[in-house]
Amino acid sequence: MVIEPNARILWIRTDRLGETILNLPAVAGLKRALPEARITFVCRPEWAPLIQRAPEVDRVLTVTENAGWWIGRAIRLAIRLRPERFDLAVISNPKKEWHLATWLAGICCRVGYDRKWGFLLTHRVPDHKALGERHEVEYHAQLASAAGLSVSTPPWRFPPFQHEQAEVQQVLERHGVPIQTPLLAVHPWTSNPSKRWPMERFRRLLEDLSQQFEGLSVVVIGGPQEQGVGRALLTPPIPRVVNLIGLLSITQLAALLETAWLLISNDSGPVHLAAAVGTRTVVLFGVTSPAMSPKRWGPWGDIHTVISKRSLEEIPVDEVLRAVEWHLKKQQTADSTQPTGNSSAVARDEAKDRQ
Repeated sequence: MVIEPNARILWIRTDRLGETILNLPAVAGLKRALPEARITFVCRPEWAPLIQRAPEVDRVLTVTENAGWWIGRAIRLAIRLRPERFDLAVISNPKKEWHLATWLAGICCRVGYDRKWGFLLTHRVPDHKALGERHEVEYHAQLASAAGLSVSTPPWRFPPFQHEQAEVQQVLERHGVPIQTPLLAVHPWTSNPSKRWPMERFRRLLEDLSQQFEGLSVVVIGGPQEQGVGRALLTPPIPRVVNLIGLLSITQLAALLETAWLLISNDSGPVHLAAAVGTRTVVLFGVTSPAMSPKRWGPWGDIHTVISKRSLEEIPVDEVLRAVEWHLKKQQTADSTQPTGNSSAVARDEAKDRQ
């Protein structure tokens, strides 16, 4: 089947933040292949305000997983989709209900992985992602290409979150952070506890950042579900370390990361959000299998540092601090207008340039 230039395309990804963001470079590649196409993205309700900012996405639909019987979810989605007369559906995370929904909706070209009722698809791709041979972004481009299109993975970023930057600045001012102080964001959490660096090391890291980088303000970020453990982590308080856990919407978080010059995090959704707004990251991986490796799940782009060991317990605090210092020195070398003084001065000047 030939996909027409003005095709109506449905892209479905309905799981966590990082996994959803990593679809967007392939969506951009699909839009590049078919500039006149209209792309509708299906995701969880909590990510909709963010996905709406992707310029290649024309419309966002939301679905709530695990709400009622799965066949009922499939029928409800099919009823919503059928009047739209989509030409192509790309189901990025294989689920029986989405395969069934696109079939019931009469979408003539249905692309996805050959599992979980894959027989309902017209174009099936073997699911070898557990081998970890490619980055997740590249797997998504490969999936979209199965419909006979040439889908690339161009460098991709969200447009600036200008309105939210003003809101975030107000939040920072309320917490006593000076306007021109450079920000370093720290995200100690993950949805999977096995991917979490020990909390006592995050505590020591925050203390060392406060002592060694006097020109920085460190902000700790996370969702409302981390507020309790966040209070424990930051008790007693650490100078120049600000607790913003649970205080930001998803688009405000994007704006904060856009303003920050670096994010330190476990393997988690905010890593991919930071990469998608052009912010450097230092990411901690404990690799137990190729399916969970940074080759597949690392931040997309070449400005990041991944510290990967067989176990997260093998990563010392000093190695993370060296990575922070390396990023400061790299910025100093890259910008000949930067002063040659200490690393705090470098960070301050970089923050001014970003504002």
